[in-house]
Amino acid sequence: MRVLFFAWFCVVISVTSSISQDQAVLLQFEEEVVHLGPIEKGSLVKSHFKFINVSQEDVTIDFLSTCECTEAEWPTSAIRPGESGTIAFTFDSNKKEKEESIDLDVILQNVDSNGNPMFYYLSYDYSFGPQ
Repeated sequence: MRVLFFAWFCVVISVTSSISQDQAVLLQFEEEVVHLGPIEKGSLVKSHFKFINVSQEDVTIDFLSTCECTEAEWPTSAIRPGESGTIAFTFDSNKKEKEESIDLDVILQNVDSNGNPMFYYLSYDYSFGPQ
């Protein structure tokens, strides 16, 4: 299953690499980067990205790609114009040895004028240390 998902992700990334930076804004995120701050090594940390559909069309998240250290949940049904949603995630710090920024790539079923899937890049960062 992971191989199939990885293959699908590679196809989508290769297709989306030609997308213009001028894509229409469908989702407006409160934050595109979440700073978890200092966390204790070995802890599970939960956080989220809140968004609103600012477009005039339904938006559907096709899938979300991220690191093996992160479990994410997102709305599986269409987000109607004006509706809000949340992408929740749990970071497992046991799977990391050093501080870094983790990317979450949100791929939509919605396509741009060229027929390419639209996407958003989100991320979070953390440091190890006392809370």
